[in-house]
Amino acid sequence: MSDADPITQGLMSPGAPFEVVSQGDIRVFKHAPDNMSAVFDRARSFGDVEFIVSGERRLSYDAFFQAADHLTSWLLTKQKIKAGDSVAICMKNSPDWMIAFVAIVNAGAVAVLINSRGTGAVMARAISDADCVFIIADEKRLSKLKEAGCNLPVIMPSDFPNEGAEFKIPTRSSDDLAAMFFSSGTTGTAKAAAIQHRALITGMMNTQLAMAAVFSKMAAAYGIDVETLRSQMPQGCSLLVFPLFHTSGCSAVFLTALAMGGKLVLMERWDADTALALIEKEKVTSFGGVPTMHWDVLRSPNFKKYDLSSLMAISCGGQALPINLLAEIRRAFPKAFIGAGYGMTETCGAISQANGEAFLANPSASGHVLPMVDVQISDDEGKALPLGAVGEIWAKGATLMQCYYGRPEDTAASFSGPWFKTGDIGRMDESGYIYIVDRKTDMVISGGENIYCAEVEQALSRHPGILQVTTFGIEDDRLGERLIASMRLISGTSLADIESFAKENLADYKVPTDFVLQETPFVLNAMGKIQKHLVRKDYLDIKQKEQAA
Repeated sequence: MSDADPITQGLMSPGAPFEVVSQGDIRVFKHAPDNMSAVFDRARSFGDVEFIVSGERRLSYDAFFQAADHLTSWLLTKQKIKAGDSVAICMKNSPDWMIAFVAIVNAGAVAVLINSRGTGAVMARAISDADCVFIIADEKRLSKLKEAGCNLPVIMPSDFPNEGAEFKIPTRSSDDLAAMFFSSGTTGTAKAAAIQHRALITGMMNTQLAMAAVFSKMAAAYGIDVETLRSQMPQGCSLLVFPLFHTSGCSAVFLTALAMGGKLVLMERWDADTALALIEKEKVTSFGGVPTMHWDVLRSPNFKKYDLSSLMAISCGGQALPINLLAEIRRAFPKAFIGAGYGMTETCGAISQANGEAFLANPSASGHVLPMVDVQISDDEGKALPLGAVGEIWAKGATLMQCYYGRPEDTAASFSGPWFKTGDIGRMDESGYIYIVDRKTDMVISGGENIYCAEVEQALSRHPGILQVTTFGIEDDRLGERLIASMRLISGTSLADIESFAKENLADYKVPTDFVLQETPFVLNAMGKIQKHLVRKDYLDIKQKEQAA
């Protein structure tokens, strides 16, 4: 466990709300609910408090749980879903997606979260890989699945029941599976990370612990007790832009808001001006997005027309927060808590996190290791490296997935005892801050020197004229590989400026051999990460055409 601050340690001490106890190789929260159904039952107490806003549709907690209960009853009594069955959710972000999730889990089944942005064939393969027996899908996704030959029984939101018979929720333990999230698949076919009830609950409680620490610090600063401070604060309201099929959207935003009585505001599709209007109208207090979204908001010509004073917390997910973007966010929102972190699908959320002063004190880091997580920096033989050394990041804790479902060889290759091998290269300092250097599979070896793409991208992103940047390697007869940089620039910035900046801020062997201007936005995956393999393919296609000309 990393050295948590005294306030956080106090919240985790014996008798405290987040008391921690050891359980084998990991630590768990002593008073954590046994399963997600217990979490849902606690959330029912929020009653007529508003929970979800989606266009003209508004749902209170009462209305939400009533709809979920009707669907749970139908799944159990009409569809005969059994405890442990896999049930796929294949829909865009919507209140119905969240209703389906709660209904499936309350039925004792495993919610399989399908990437709804994939092709019919990709979605059908994921459904098959997870051994799903039933599908909940919207009309657009269902049409794609049928075209791909998927013929499992299905229900659409338009057919959700308006009533339901009484039912008994099957008993599930913290060791039982609750959900499956699919890895991004950027290095191959996406794999289903099987997540237990304990992992989901611990991930949510990690966020609650961090927020409780923030409230304690704020209360101390104001000279009042925490409960008085809470009573004076508005209802937490998050703008949900991350896909619900990803752990960031499902666990960090949806489930955390549900557990804490928060409000969620959904967007049909990303649009900066719509986001600004919703922040003003719904008094949004928290906005987490990828760098591209934050740039879109800040550079909207209508930015100053909106009252954004409700916004108290801004965070960056999916990739590192560029230093030049951080500076602009601080100028635009001087009173907001700014934060970032590092995590992955297989860890059911964050491994490290930092907010407010802790983040601003070290913005080049990817947060501070969470107190419920252990991190080890390992060499190629699996030996622990000293602080400051660069190696593969290994993690262990109660939020780890159980396995890659149906893939025992992949699971075995990804674990060393209780440790999960993240595949990320980084280092940790004496204060417990994590620094991500690169993906293990995204390293370029040029002239015998290791070049980490993420390190070069972070250095280049400090240039105020760069909007987006990605780097990649291509084969080279002399060097083995060469590093290429592709980027989108702010108007008035030249490639010559960037080349000079690179030479001033990077070691000679790390300076890209070719700088390419990207005229249109990069293609992003569901979590806002640049689809680097597509950029590389476009570059090689252009070079091939130039050679043929």
